[in-house]
Amino acid sequence: MEEWLQTEWTDLRVRLTSVTDQWADIAVVGPRSRNVVSSLFPHLSVGPDSFPFMTIREAETGAIPVRLHRITFSGELAYELWTPSWYGLALWEAVMAVGEPLGITPYGTEAMHVLRAEKGYIVCGQETDGTATPQDLGMSWVVSQKKPFIGQRSHRRSDTARPDRRHLVGLLPIDRDELVPEGLPPVNMVGHVTSSYRSATLGRTFALALLQRGRDRLGSTVYAPLNGHVVAATVTEPIFYDNDS
Repeated sequence: MEEWLQTEWTDLRVRLTSVTDQWADIAVVGPRSRNVVSSLFPHLSVGPDSFPFMTIREAETGAIPVRLHRITFSGELAYELWTPSWYGLALWEAVMAVGEPLGITPYGTEAMHVLRAEKGYIVCGQETDGTATPQDLGMSWVVSQKKPFIGQRSHRRSDTARPDRRHLVGLLPIDRDELVPEGLPPVNMVGHVTSSYRSATLGRTFALALLQRGRDRLGSTVYAPLNGHVVAATVTEPIFYDNDS
């Protein structure tokens, strides 16, 4: 918004103030997250029909005002609880207290990234750059066919419909223990690795990559040089776990 205000809408008398630091956010994630949230907000219906995905509700728990977001970054059933930052510690302690009987535990951002990559969830700026389109990522479903949007003209350019564009795919190294470095280009520079992790759930390493004609390469093997030897990996769909949800 700052960029547009300074370059496109210079005549507007507008001030922008970031309020990010004024909020604390706690992600309650996992198959028992609905139980935790229901315990914190007993008068709020949190079921899948009354509180569906991408819904926001406002409520209080112990006099703490909370905005509840039914969203997920990891692919698990999840709620994000937003509260003014000065309530952050109190809300955290409340979440941990009601979740203790259910075996709740904190988890870090590395675990979060492994979970999201297992589900094929992208990170803008990591799985994407200034050239990637939703179609390249297998996300054409997010592009509206009914209303105009910024960037719509770009979707009509012949370049964005080229059959040799780079597509988001998955990579499974033939050596299940070999971690492919992010940024590694396969032979002939047909793309690059965007994310790479070890997965306890899969019991192996895996990666996401942008490969030229990637969707046409599913099931094939690609090769990349690494530290004096060649890494071989099978090209797969970019969703590695729980494909149906």
